[in-house]
Amino acid sequence: MNYITVRGVAIGLGIPKICVPVTEASGGDIVKQAGAAAPKADLIEWRADAFEDVFSKASVNHVLKELRTAVGQRPLLFTFRTEAEGGAKIDVDDYIALGEAAVESGCVDLIDVEMDRGEKAVLRLIDKAHERGVFVVGSYHDFSKTPSEEEMFSRLETAAKGGADILKLAVMPEDMNDVLRLLSVTYKASGVFEKPLITMSMGAMGSISRVCGEYFGSAVTFGQSGAASAPGQFKAASLYHALGFLHRQASEIGPDTKLAGGHIFLTGFMGTGKTSVAYALSKKTGLPVIEMDETIVRREGRSIPEIFEKDGEKYFRRVETDLLREISGDRKETFIVSCGGGAVLSEENVGMMKKKGRVILLTADPETVFSRIGGDTGRPNLKNRNTVEDMAALMAQREAKYRAAADHIIETDHKDMDQIASEILQVLSGQEALC
Repeated sequence: MNYITVRGVAIGLGIPKICVPVTEASGGDIVKQAGAAAPKADLIEWRADAFEDVFSKASVNHVLKELRTAVGQRPLLFTFRTEAEGGAKIDVDDYIALGEAAVESGCVDLIDVEMDRGEKAVLRLIDKAHERGVFVVGSYHDFSKTPSEEEMFSRLETAAKGGADILKLAVMPEDMNDVLRLLSVTYKASGVFEKPLITMSMGAMGSISRVCGEYFGSAVTFGQSGAASAPGQFKAASLYHALGFLHRQASEIGPDTKLAGGHIFLTGFMGTGKTSVAYALSKKTGLPVIEMDETIVRREGRSIPEIFEKDGEKYFRRVETDLLREISGDRKETFIVSCGGGAVLSEENVGMMKKKGRVILLTADPETVFSRIGGDTGRPNLKNRNTVEDMAALMAQREAKYRAAADHIIETDHKDMDQIASEILQVLSGQEALC
């Protein structure tokens, strides 16, 4: 299963992301709920089918603009759930027109598209979303039953072939066997489709499926801040703690590869693949991953650009150092640590990393880095740096500190994550020295 990155949130990598639905009826209450929910969420979903004035394009656009401001850098998912799948009544033409208006607003990052709303109409909406740079969640909901495993897999396959970027399946169980069948399909599909999955078994009986996605392959779970948008949802705050606990436990089911030398610190310029390589290493070793930037965002309840804007880079670097100190002081467990791009700029940080583990520098050519992250608005240090030359200049400023801190250097150009992870393991086991 591959992943997609939306405003710095990697959907399909590591711990499942928490999406909080906004379900209020009035525009003012919608914006208020979204603003309150944003600190607890990785993504915000606007359930537009609950909006009292949803058939007014002007009103929808107004709310979307207000939501964009209220949620800051949190990815915003637009959803109109139809009556056939547990929401409100709407005809197909109005459904497609509403979806097109949402993606054309420039305010949404993702849109939920029900794949059963007519093939031609759905494909037109998906094409429109992609033209506007909006990711598509191809969804299917059954509030009455859990279909056969063959049908559930087929639903996911239809969404994948239809061009959806994320494949979503939600079903209602009659017994625990139905829950197990949903989880079985999720696990199978995660190994077949190269796209992130969102699956769940609804209601109290299926609630276990909302927290065990990391084990079976579901990348997002929904947690309520106000009213639940579907049966069986947990409070977002409860999900955060449950997912964190299971994330730590999940590392115990990996291969029993023992590595001497303490933590593995992955460093390098932004876009060199630190987070992706960290999870590839985790699969091979069973060691848990700490993604430093993501951890800081979760703890602060705001995005990195928001931290920089309000409190400045010095504050962020101080929080970064505090987190490294916390990691370095934990002697009970060995971690794979995906460090922020600027972590090695501090001598104190480098000292802690070298004392408590080994530092692996991942490198890539400026052209490669630019192709991966050019235009990413979730990275404050890329502001006003719009060319390969700008990227190369910033990389050159940091290169000496990166190399001075490194115990080993791994080039990542033209290699997949598995190759890079294997190379790192060779180095750490003493089979090869790269610097």
